[in-house]
Amino acid sequence: MKIVIKGGRVIDPETSFDRITDITVSDGKISRIGDTSETADCAINAEGKVVCPGFIDIHMHEDRITSQDTHKIFKTRALECMLNMGVTTAVGGNCGESPEDFGQYAGMLERAGMPVNFCCFMGHKTLRELVDLNDPYIPASDRHIEEMKSLLKKALQDGVVGISFGLEYTPGASTEEIIALGNVLHGFENRLMAAHYRYDADRGIEALQELIDISGETHLPMQISHLGSCCAFGNMKEGLALIDNAKRRGIDVEADCYPYAAFSTTIGSPVFDPGCFERWKSSYGAVLVAEGKYRGNYCDEYIFEDLRKNYPETIVVAFVMNQNEVMEAIQHPGIMVASDGYIHDGQGHPRVAGTFPKVLGRFVREEKTLDLIEALSKMTILPAKRLNFSKKGRIQEGCDADIVIFDPEQIIDRATFEKPLESPSGIEWVIVNGEVALQKSHPVNNQNGKIIRFGGA
Repeated sequence: MKIVIKGGRVIDPETSFDRITDITVSDGKISRIGDTSETADCAINAEGKVVCPGFIDIHMHEDRITSQDTHKIFKTRALECMLNMGVTTAVGGNCGESPEDFGQYAGMLERAGMPVNFCCFMGHKTLRELVDLNDPYIPASDRHIEEMKSLLKKALQDGVVGISFGLEYTPGASTEEIIALGNVLHGFENRLMAAHYRYDADRGIEALQELIDISGETHLPMQISHLGSCCAFGNMKEGLALIDNAKRRGIDVEADCYPYAAFSTTIGSPVFDPGCFERWKSSYGAVLVAEGKYRGNYCDEYIFEDLRKNYPETIVVAFVMNQNEVMEAIQHPGIMVASDGYIHDGQGHPRVAGTFPKVLGRFVREEKTLDLIEALSKMTILPAKRLNFSKKGRIQEGCDADIVIFDPEQIIDRATFEKPLESPSGIEWVIVNGEVALQKSHPVNNQNGKIIRFGGA
């Protein structure tokens, strides 16, 4: 398909190109940037709109495959939310949890059709479970580690991005276990470690230092996940300074953050172990139940303990972070925007459908706390470079035609904690791999995405 995008404000964050002009798309690529009178299969009037690279969400959580999905079409609700908010490439398998078999999962996605491009980490917690180490509080034995290394090597050969850790979810895992698994990546080109820290709040700095030390010890890149829910408890300045100092010393560590002051996870996880409310200087009433029989209620002691004991997989939202410190992280140079989006039985946190429009609508337009090109950089070229994508995250001739067209005066998130999957306003067109996927704010093709497999050994 040949597409001509006419008269938009074209922005390439890598080069700071910012001009009213046209873009021609041919054969899945950006073939020309500049005024044109060419005819096309699809002509898009982008006057008054911003035309920029499709957003790259470096930290989201993929849709789960259930036993019934082998007998029906697999519905990718999380990836559909990605498309609706302008994401054209999403990275799953984060926080230590991933599909058990990336090759099988990728095949299922390809058969079902993908709304956006997708790649995936292999999760450390998943590896532990695959070797029958199901208790997160127990350290791995040497035998466990060797078995996990073999499974990880197979996943890397199948094309995963790297390995993700969820240290807060596997408190029994030692630093030595993490380093041993990380070192498997040395046999593969351009792979990445990502980690959900071991501690938050008053121990957040200690947790960041562990991740920095792991990166330094292994000489491998480390992506620190959702920095806000680690340090937006009074220690964000110290956390950002620690990361900056590590980078100045040549340690390859970066971080991402979502623009909300509430995190979300399962209530039965170690995150809610005794002492959590004291650590957060909060109480049961800060925890909103997102699904199940108590959905829409804030916890009291009875609800909290009932869910922990009897319904541990229930998704909850904890309003315990400081919004001004979340914004401090989002504003900081080099910190990427990522959603941490996750859906369970149609419920979740509004970040899965609102993250990128929220930043552009609230922080850029309304509050003017972030410059437009800087914000777009955090959503496009920074994650593209982190993932070693040379043809994504850019509006340049010869690059992949993953493009978002949005109205800078109308873009805003509409997802709420009551309706977390509500689509945003102002995302008007999305092009994925040179094909129109979203037209006039409505999905028209949910099968333009591709699996991104990273190269072998």
